[in-house]
Amino acid sequence: LGASRRRIVRQLITESFLLAVLAGAAGLLLAYWGSAALVALAPTGLPRLTEVAVDRWVLVFTIGVSILTSLLFGLVPAIYASKIDLNEALKQSAAKSVIGGGIIRLRGLLVVGEIAMAVMLLSGSALLIKSFIALHKVALGFRPENVLVMRATIPADQTQDISRFFQDLLPKIARTPGVLSAGATMAPPGRIESAGGYFVDHLPPQPDWSSAPNAVLSVVAPGTLAALAIPLKMGRDFSEDDTAEKPLVALVNEALVRRSFPGQNPIGRTIFCPYDKLQGLIIIGVAGDVRQSGPADEPKPECYMTYRQHVFNGNTLSIVARTVGDPNTLIATLRRLAQETSPDVPMKFTTMDATLSENVAAPRFRTLLFGIFAGLAVCLAMAGVYGVMAFAVSQRSNEIGLRMALGASAGSVLRLILRQGLIFASLGLALGLAAAIAGTRLLTSMLFEVQPNDPWVYLAVAVLLGVVTLVACYVPARRAAKIDPLTALRQE
Repeated sequence: LGASRRRIVRQLITESFLLAVLAGAAGLLLAYWGSAALVALAPTGLPRLTEVAVDRWVLVFTIGVSILTSLLFGLVPAIYASKIDLNEALKQSAAKSVIGGGIIRLRGLLVVGEIAMAVMLLSGSALLIKSFIALHKVALGFRPENVLVMRATIPADQTQDISRFFQDLLPKIARTPGVLSAGATMAPPGRIESAGGYFVDHLPPQPDWSSAPNAVLSVVAPGTLAALAIPLKMGRDFSEDDTAEKPLVALVNEALVRRSFPGQNPIGRTIFCPYDKLQGLIIIGVAGDVRQSGPADEPKPECYMTYRQHVFNGNTLSIVARTVGDPNTLIATLRRLAQETSPDVPMKFTTMDATLSENVAAPRFRTLLFGIFAGLAVCLAMAGVYGVMAFAVSQRSNEIGLRMALGASAGSVLRLILRQGLIFASLGLALGLAAAIAGTRLLTSMLFEVQPNDPWVYLAVAVLLGVVTLVACYVPARRAAKIDPLTALRQE
């Protein structure tokens, strides 16, 4: 009808541009809501977290990507459409005349690429999910459930009464209805506030602390092991009789025993821990190992000292109380008891579960991000496979009708379309798995008790993508199997 080749190209690019701009606008809305949700879920220590927002630069970037996408993915089919042979176009429907072999191959390559990228993201997220599950199955060495943590700081002008405040308050808390046991510690499990070298049995005249074995140094109150359910493996726990006037005593954990007393009984031996004094401490008991830095780190040697014999971390201790039910219900009671003991002491309440949750915030956030991206990639791959197969069915409707008129069954047509979709899936899986096996090695430092080449993860990813591809292919394949042969022959 007189349209020039340039006019055809311009029209098709305009249509592509409109789709890209609409998609970009929808993406901006999703980014605006999604970024706010991700920031709320992100770990608190993430650098420049408050600056994460959809600003003008994000807007410019999105517009630029939308324009580039419309030009890149609209120009190629537009050029193919502009090269239509007029005689051929008049002989068959215009919609089918634009479909050349190059476009079909390009469309198939794009689908294969989508599947390959989905496999890579799925493999990474599956490894992180398996690692995150392994973190939660680790034996911590204590029981965090139903433990209320009250961090109390004695004002600087009352430092002489530090020991007296906790000495008066802890028995009141222990007698409170709903409290099973109570104690206090310089740093609850999940945090390390002090560490240093130690010597056993004797202290050299000029000790070289840099070459001495290292241990976590913890100041605790009697009852802390019971409140945290840390098992006492040998000997006795601290008591209120272990005062500054009595011989200095200490508890050590099993890791320290394995390190410095292999095959020996450490009870009654002397350990020198330079916390606030160089006198030797008599070991009176052995406690079970605790993962002091969180579930991802192995237990370290640890030396416990009683708060009645040592000037602990400045003027702060965290009271830990094991409760019968929800520990949050006792916050008001413990606050009142603390204010009755000393009204000027500031307090901060949390739970042991919340403290441990902070320790796994970073791996949880990484797993969440990978899971979201992998889910989006699977949706894109599914949409790509469905789009290609639906378009192929519409283009081959006459051929399929002719096959059925010549005796092909609906089942054979269904298998024909599914087979074509599975070819795309197989190629994408092969490329994606090869790239994933090479790329997931970069995640080694983020994984816990999971190898980057875990065969079960890759098998699960392959099965999932195979099922997704079959589902995406089934609807157009089912539509193809229902084509009426007479209608298709009349169109010919």
